[in-house]
Amino acid sequence: MIYKNYILTLFFPLCFCVTYGQETLLCSLQRFELKIENTSDVPTVTSNNDGTVNLNFSQQYITDIFADYEIYDFNQTYPTGSEELQKYYNIVTNSKDIIESVITQVPTTTMTIFVQGHPETEIPLAIPIGTNLIQLLHDNTFVVTKYRTTSDADQCGNCPLYDVPENFNFKVDFNYNSTEDILYMETNETTSCGNYFSIGLRGGNPSGYVNPENMLQLWESYPQVATETDFSEPCHNIEATVFDLLNIACSPYDYAYDNILFTVNSVAETVQFSRSHVFFGEHIVEFSKANLSIDEENFDKMKPYQITGNPYLLISNLSNQNLSVEIINTLGQSVLITDKFENNSLDISSLETGLYFIKLSSDNNKYKVFKYLLD
Repeated sequence: MIYKNYILTLFFPLCFCVTYGQETLLCSLQRFELKIENTSDVPTVTSNNDGTVNLNFSQQYITDIFADYEIYDFNQTYPTGSEELQKYYNIVTNSKDIIESVITQVPTTTMTIFVQGHPETEIPLAIPIGTNLIQLLHDNTFVVTKYRTTSDADQCGNCPLYDVPENFNFKVDFNYNSTEDILYMETNETTSCGNYFSIGLRGGNPSGYVNPENMLQLWESYPQVATETDFSEPCHNIEATVFDLLNIACSPYDYAYDNILFTVNSVAETVQFSRSHVFFGEHIVEFSKANLSIDEENFDKMKPYQITGNPYLLISNLSNQNLSVEIINTLGQSVLITDKFENNSLDISSLETGLYFIKLSSDNNKYKVFKYLLD
């Protein structure tokens, strides 16, 4: 949810399409299925004109439950199917918290929520994240250094992972929220294929797993950016492997399934993620701790903010680093820009209240975009 006077990282949502010889690498948010037993319990859908929708159920308490979440789409899964199949509906949202709300508050005679075709009916859905993983990743930047996808046709099950090319760029920041027990993972800058993403991971789903303490699952996701790439491009297979493993790949099918297994090497400061897929193999990706310069570290920690009563935009961890700032309205128009930003130098009091995007750019061509709701 967006709160006034808070500034949050933005990843622009796009409509994706697949063309011959190309494939989009990311899809926004998460899709679940609802089975609604009676047509009288099917909600009406109204648009909020911001990419989200409201669901209005005949029972007000269910409407109130869904109002606590950002809902991006709701549609019938099999509109021309049998009477039984017509009970299923797709819902697109950003958090698995909605599953817990449905399980605990709505009887299954009214609706049941499904993930990857399986009904979710038991609590808890997640266990605590392993402390060894948190200690390694929290408040650090990691880079993708190795990857591999295996299958039943792969005759080299114990072969080493592929090294990524030296010019390949895929940096991610990890931050752990102890209150919610969520490990946030987001791109540090544009990847080599031109992608951004931001997700939250929780511990694995305990149902049916022998060692769930070494597992994770996608829990939260946010609108993301995808760039169509040709299969021949060096970055394509690497990023497709990462995004399928994380369950944010743009595919009409769920190729990967089950939890994400992680293996920590605290000495080498690496972590390996792996996840099974339907072709009797797994996706494997290794992340290694990045060696950042002081300037890079400062830029990575920079965030815009504003103090109540102060008409100027402020940037955290600015130090003495040169920084340009651009403020863009929802029409994509630059409304304020400065090439040499200093705190208490950019007066934003003249801007009308509403939603803006703030782009921070450093001397070494790194940039980050934030969403800002001006009160």
